Amino acid sequence: MRKLLLFALLPLLGCKHTPENPVDDSPTDHAVAEEPTDTPTNLKDTTYVAYQVDTTELSPAPQEPVHLLVEGTFHKNEVWRGADKENWLGLFYEDNQYILRPASLQVIPVFDPIHDAHSLNSPHRVISGREVVGDAPNALFYVSGILNLKKGPVDTAAFNKAVLPANKELVYTFKEKKYLIQAFGDSIKLPSKEYSYQNYGWRVSGKKNGVRVNQVLAEDEFFEDSIYVLLWAGDLDHDNIPDLLLDMSNHFNVSKIGLFLSSGAGKGKLYKKPVVLETVGS
Repeated sequence: MRKLLLFALLPLLGCKHTPENPVDDSPTDHAVAEEPTDTPTNLKDTTYVAYQVDTTELSPAPQEPVHLLVEGTFHKNEVWRGADKENWLGLFYEDNQYILRPASLQVIPVFDPIHDAHSLNSPHRVISGREVVGDAPNALFYVSGILNLKKGPVDTAAFNKAVLPANKELVYTFKEKKYLIQAFGDSIKLPSKEYSYQNYGWRVSGKKNGVRVNQVLAEDEFFEDSIYVLLWAGDLDHDNIPDLLLDMSNHFNVSKIGLFLSSGAGKGKLYKKPVVLETVGS
């Protein structure tokens, strides 16, 4: 899983304000930060530089009823307005098991080296990045909008590999039932004499109500230094079919995490259309 790595400003928490440098108190989604420009020898000589939080063109909440987030640092348009106010459930790994329980998220403004570097030499410095921080460690992901999810331990499926070359397969087992993921695609030789995939995808098969079902999970036409990864499998919605968390990225600079839920899948399908969180590194 690829995350955009940004540099958080330490003064964002517990920063100092001075009357000589008032902070703009206009409404923002988060606070404005300040930091001293030099290490002072005398506190009276301290000069503070204000960072204005960029709240322009923030994304609205996704239209889909189910939302997915992970901890990390993102560009401002990748974390929607009000994300920290949603009723999140986090999947945590604790005491050698996965547990689903309520969680709260903070969305903290941070410096985005891709989009904010232009303001470093300006008297009006801007921070536009957003860091998502949970209230407890070891969370695999956070989800909201799924009705009637049972809180507590979540049974997981066993699998012995997470990455599949084309024309290979993996088996994941849940409560003595086996499910098969097959990778398909073409291997092509690049001008650099390296190889990549084209028209690559994953197909899943398994029994549902006693009938074997085959379904394409995901596929992409082109890939650049990337391949699908099975991150987790377990029965999140307690319908006795393991749900899947995949990294479906087809480019090294993109993270595309998909949560495949089995409950409510249509006839002839094991999984519904995935809930997707897609972010870009630069």
